[in-house]
Amino acid sequence: MRLSRVIAGAIAGSIAWTAISGAQAAAVQVPATTTVIPSLVTGDEPIVVSEHHVQTARGPLAYETRVGRLAIRNEETGEVRGRIFFSAYVVQSKGAKRPLLFAWNGGPTGPSNLVHLELMGPRRRVENHVVDNAETLLVDSDLVFYDPIETGFSRPEKPEFAQEFLNMKGDVAATVEFIRAYRRRFGASRQPLILAGESYGVFRAAAAADSLTRDGEKIAGSILISGDIPNIPMPVAFYNAMHVPARTAAAFYFHRLPPELQKDRAQTLEEATHWAVATYMPALEHVDQLADTERDRIAGDLARYTGLRPDQVNRGTLVVTANHFLEGFFDGDRTSKLREIDARLTAKDHFDVGTPKLVSAYFRDELRYKTDLTYSPLEQGYMPTPGVARRANYLQWQYNQDGVTPELVATAFAEGEVTTIARNNPEWIPNAMKADKNMKVFVATGRFDPLNMCEGDVAATATLPPELSSRITNHCYEGGHMMYRDGPTRVQMSRDLSEFVRSLGPLR
Repeated sequence: MRLSRVIAGAIAGSIAWTAISGAQAAAVQVPATTTVIPSLVTGDEPIVVSEHHVQTARGPLAYETRVGRLAIRNEETGEVRGRIFFSAYVVQSKGAKRPLLFAWNGGPTGPSNLVHLELMGPRRRVENHVVDNAETLLVDSDLVFYDPIETGFSRPEKPEFAQEFLNMKGDVAATVEFIRAYRRRFGASRQPLILAGESYGVFRAAAAADSLTRDGEKIAGSILISGDIPNIPMPVAFYNAMHVPARTAAAFYFHRLPPELQKDRAQTLEEATHWAVATYMPALEHVDQLADTERDRIAGDLARYTGLRPDQVNRGTLVVTANHFLEGFFDGDRTSKLREIDARLTAKDHFDVGTPKLVSAYFRDELRYKTDLTYSPLEQGYMPTPGVARRANYLQWQYNQDGVTPELVATAFAEGEVTTIARNNPEWIPNAMKADKNMKVFVATGRFDPLNMCEGDVAATATLPPELSSRITNHCYEGGHMMYRDGPTRVQMSRDLSEFVRSLGPLR
């Protein structure tokens, strides 16, 4: 059954909200009306529209939601290659053009439910229900949350088309096309454009910004969460050294530093950063020339600042990879391995990436998007049995951006070092900023994120010419890879994002 028929059959014109009983009633907001925007092309799917309101920290706000799937077509043949699901929130304004922000998570092959329902959207997940998000970015900008092909409800039109999208270049091309299609479909081409991504989604946002600005599009701002600044190329020694402060913070958290370093975290981090820059980085740059006594001294200091034993530091490279650090932090006890998503957590700690029932209820009940598709990967549907086993989408992904080879990718997975790939990416953000002289960038990193580096982002930014570095703001937040899961951090980060968006000004 085609999804367009499902929606058309379930929603005919304007309908009233139906009653929802039990605990679910408190979890959903009742829209006044729900309508559909009919398709423009035969075979396309209608867009479901509903009216809502949210109580924000700056007062009540009425808004319109749009949910549906837009077709991605081959430019020459017009053939549909995929359908991308989105959730859009729009505030009708008679004043200056409101910015239009497109946001997504990472993975790759992760849907946008986290940045959507835990940070920016008008409704926010609290345990197993949703509540008004008082700090929603909708106050300052219209929002569009984007689920790439093979995530959420987004799908290739035919199974054989999937590989077009499960690679870096194809993913970016589909993202750029979706942005173009959405802006044309809803007459939003004059709204200042903002791109926001988290983790791998930072690569997507940066590469899309580069692509759009090369085509002459203006971008007001880019928001890069937990993904460094792609790409300001730095020496390998720089990355290895600038990972030290995050590891020092984790060791301080677990009380595994020497007593003199456990007294004042801020002072300890300052000392560790100074050592990493002034002593460790130069040593790594000339590691082949070091005497054994110098190697022992560096290894001892690295262990001292990271909570490891000196014998856990490779005397040949003097580098502790991310995987080695996370797995060896508690003397190799794998049940206590630190999580790559947050170095304050261990393998024993529960960490969920979303609640399937909550996500389903929000889209299907609150936003009235009626579909029998599964929201991938949170929900799972039918697979032939016996038959080929379900294979995670990320295992099918190809990093095929210029400068990145299969050998680099293999090294990155073996070491757990994202920067192995990041440092070899094209210079997407600097290129975009050079093309658009007004584009600004917001960078957010978690203090306990072992994959990224607060101090490193600041140091890398400082290597750019002033006309670029002056337009980048770096923020280090108390939290992990998804720092907004810490309550006070979420509030502060939301305020900072709001200030950033308001600083962008009208379309130029």
